[in-house]
Amino acid sequence: MLLAALVLISVAVMPVFAANVLTGNGTPSGPHCNLNIIGVPNAKNSNFDGGNGARIFVSRTGSTQFYVHGGSAYQILDHDGTDGKVGSNLAEPGIIFPYDATVVDHTWRVEIYVRLLGPKGSEVDWTSYYYDTVGETYVLWSSFTLTKDTKFQLKTGDLLANGYQDMLWQLDPVTKFRICQMRIFLLDA
Repeated sequence: MLLAALVLISVAVMPVFAANVLTGNGTPSGPHCNLNIIGVPNAKNSNFDGGNGARIFVSRTGSTQFYVHGGSAYQILDHDGTDGKVGSNLAEPGIIFPYDATVVDHTWRVEIYVRLLGPKGSEVDWTSYYYDTVGETYVLWSSFTLTKDTKFQLKTGDLLANGYQDMLWQLDPVTKFRICQMRIFLLDA
């Protein structure tokens, strides 16, 4: 009887552990969304606008600002960042991620893994800011440098600040930037 109970407990608990197993590329296995941030020459192209693909085009030189907002579902609203902005301002974000404003600490409902691909020596500086509604300004949250890597890194805590529904990301392509891949896991509310 005790052995049967232990078997039932281990079978019931096993899926919880299986969901946290990392794959060979550094992300958990399971359903996710992909977002590719693609570095292109400065020339604007009419194909960068519209569509419903999981990609955003940015310039290989200069910096790009991403206006990120917490909402009810994951959406990419602006696919063309070659003008230096993804979204245009606080009221018109370029990306929306699930956000739960009903809990005390107002929690982002995603896990975001990031990796940089491209030629040897590829590097990108990333800075995240949260919007402080009291001071009505963006405040530095985190900054990090991505270098070319075949494995994803969990960066949710660097990209999104719980308690703040609006974020601003600044991406500074430093050298040989071609593609930054994001793997986004949507969490249950």
